[in-house]
Parts: sequence; structure tokens; C-alpha cells
Amino acid sequence: MQLTEGSVRASFSKVWIPMISGVLAVKAIGVSDAYFVGQLGEEKLAAISYTFPIVMTLISLAIGLSAGASSVLSRMIGADASIEDQAELTTGAIGMAVIISVALSLFGFAFIGPILSLLGAEGQIHQDARAFMMIWFAGVVFLVVPVATNGLLRATGDGVSPAILMSSIAILNIAINPIFIFGLGPVPEFGMQGAAVATITARAVATFGAFYLLWRKDLLATSVSALKRGLGRWQQVARIGLPASLSTSVNPIAISIATAAVSTLGSAEVAAFGLVTKIQSFSVVPLLALSAAAAPFVGQNSGAGNTDRSRESLWFSAQVSVIWALALAVFFYFAGGWLVSFFTDSEATREVAALYLAIVPLSYAGYGVIISLTAALNGLGRSVSGLFVGAGRAIGLLATGAWIGVLTGGFLGLAIATFVANAVSGLIGLLIIRRHALKEVDARRGTSPDCYESD
Repeated sequence: MQLTEGSVRASFSKVWIPMISGVLAVKAIGVSDAYFVGQLGEEKLAAISYTFPIVMTLISLAIGLSAGASSVLSRMIGADASIEDQAELTTGAIGMAVIISVALSLFGFAFIGPILSLLGAEGQIHQDARAFMMIWFAGVVFLVVPVATNGLLRATGDGVSPAILMSSIAILNIAINPIFIFGLGPVPEFGMQGAAVATITARAVATFGAFYLLWRKDLLATSVSALKRGLGRWQQVARIGLPASLSTSVNPIAISIATAAVSTLGSAEVAAFGLVTKIQSFSVVPLLALSAAAAPFVGQNSGAGNTDRSRESLWFSAQVSVIWALALAVFFYFAGGWLVSFFTDSEATREVAALYLAIVPLSYAGYGVIISLTAALNGLGRSVSGLFVGAGRAIGLLATGAWIGVLTGGFLGLAIATFVANAVSGLIGLLIIRRHALKEVDARRGTSPDCYESD
């Protein structure tokens, strides 16, 4: 689908709206894993908790590759590159995904034990977590490839197919989770390792589905020479993908630093922060979908030289972010205490969690602006700029502010610091949207890939 013609809002929404359901579905997988594994006992739940940072790192690498390949492809489409060149790039990107997957598997098999020990896993918990991750590393190709193909499909302007794929992964994963965890009929009981088996199985099905969709769009080349030429573009993809991977990683890192700050207050505050972080991850799904749509939209319009359309799409994303944040602020202010009561019986935890939800949600508008801007910069091929923008908010403002807030005002200080970090970063993002040239890198003229140019 060409995103370079017609109404900006209508074209942008054709990618954005379907992605809401896709992102929401993927979020549900983690909840499903925690729910079913939690029924096996506290130790099993603790074991799977140790795998989360490792899995998030793998996902960050996959998203980086996806962002790099999507950026190059979307700009090729905007510049009316031939379908043969597009297929060559797509096939090469998939080949890169497979090569990266093999490298990750070998690394994981060799070092997963020591890594888990560094994270603090011991005894039976260490053994369970290691067995879980060994299954993950054995099937990591089915993690990396679907994420890459999902980005490539979005680069074509198709928001429906990636959303269907993401939803299908989630539905199948959740449906077969209890079968592999607890056993059913001829399927043996795998215990917590069954969650990994279910995930790999669902993503394997999605991988073949993605191949079919790319083939239908004539974006899969079958010749060895085309694959070699596509692999030869690795520098183009890596130049965007590596910073994009780091950019994806900074938010979990910032949350980990903030958690360390909250841990100085007490167990009720730690539980409350963990709870509001989970609630937040679901409440900002429409904003995450905005960022998923921003990269291909800006990439295509950049390739076509439509700077005004790129800028208008970012203003639209900002407006949606403000409206959604206002709605969340009103809801959580009046219903935050009622909502958290479903998750905990602790009065102390409910009280501080409700306090956070009464203050922070309005600032999600700034968060929405920043993640859409970061995705757009990736789409332009300016991923180092995107990294600085994302890291500036997450590490420079959020993580640092969390410690200052906790030390000066306890959990209330944390909430205020989070609000300020999101609000300030959002205002900076609006200034960048207004002043940035929003043009893609032109290597032929020697344009710096990561400079801010004023109109």
C-alpha cells in the first residue's frame, strides 16, 4: 500500500489502527505465561522471571534488525524502486535474520548458565531457568525471523497483515500454553518449559505465514544470486538496526534502574511499582501502535520527498497521544484505586499504586510523542539520532529522575519525577518535530546520517 498519497490521517490510520490489536495481543502472551507458570508454584514463577531480561534482549536485537530492514525497504518503495530490488532487500534481510539466529543460538548454548548465575539464579531455580532458555535458543530463529518479516510487511504500508500475524501468534500461544505446560492426551507434561515450547511452536507457524504473505507481494526472491546481493546490503541494515536495538533496550534498562531506587523504600512500594508498570504497559498500547505506524509512513514519504506529509503524521501522532493521555488520566484518577484492588490485597500496595496512577498518566502524552519520533527517525535512516532521543528520555530523565525523586520525596517523588521526565521529553520531541528537516540520509551527497537540520 502506498502511503505517499491521499489524506495523511487516513493513510496513517490504515497502519496504526490494525496494529493496536496486534500489539495488545503480543502483550497478552507474557501475562499468559506468568499466569500458567504461576500455578506450578512460586519457585517456577521465580525461575521464569529470571528469563525475562534475557528474552527482552533477544527481542531488542530482533526489533533492531526489523527497524533497519523496514527503513531501507520503505524508502525504496517511496522512491519507486523496482519490485526486483525490493525482493532482493527483503530476501537478504531474512537471510541476515537466520544468520543472526544461528549466532545467538550458539552464544546462548555456551553462556546461558553463567548469565543466569550473574542475574542471581541458584539451585533448582537456576536449573529450571536454564532448561527454559535452552528451548528458546534452540528455536530463536522463530523469534527473530517473524519480527523481521513483520517490519518488512509494515514497510509496504500493510498494517492489517502484521496485526493478524501478531494476533495469531498470541491466540495460538495462549491456547496451547496449558497443553504443553500441564500435558493433555498424547502431549506430555513439560512443566514451565512447556511455556517455551508453546511460544516457539506458535512463532514457527507465524513464520511460515509471514513467508506466504511476502511471497504474495512478490517480495521473496528465489535465486541464490538475489540472496547474495541482498546479504550484501547488510551495512545499510546494520547502520540503522544496531542503534535501533539499543534504543529498544533503554526503556527496560531505565525501569530496572527505577526499580532499584524503589527497592530502597520497602516491599510494598516495590510491589506497587511492579504493578503500575504492568498496567502502564497495557494502557499505552495505542501509543506503541502509533510508533509502529510512524516508521513505514515516514520512510515511504521520505523516499518520495514528501517532507510535509512526514511532519503532519508526527503532529497527528502527538494529537492522538494527548487525547489518549487525557482519557487515561481521567480514568485512573477516579478508578485507579478500584483497578489495583483486583491485583493485590495489600492496603499499603494499593495506596501507593493508586497515588502513582493519579499523577503519572497525563504525562503519557510526552511518551507517545517520543516513541513516535524515535520510530520516525529510524524510518528516515537516522537511528543514531533516534537512540539519543530515546536514551535521553529513558536514562537521562526517567532513570536519573527516579533516584532523585525517591531520595527526596519517596514514592510520591518517584511519581512526580516520572511525570516531569515524560512531559519534558515530550516538549523536546515537539520542538524536534517542528525544526527537524525530516529528510532521509543521502549518502551520495555525503549528508551526515544523524545531524539535526533546520528547515
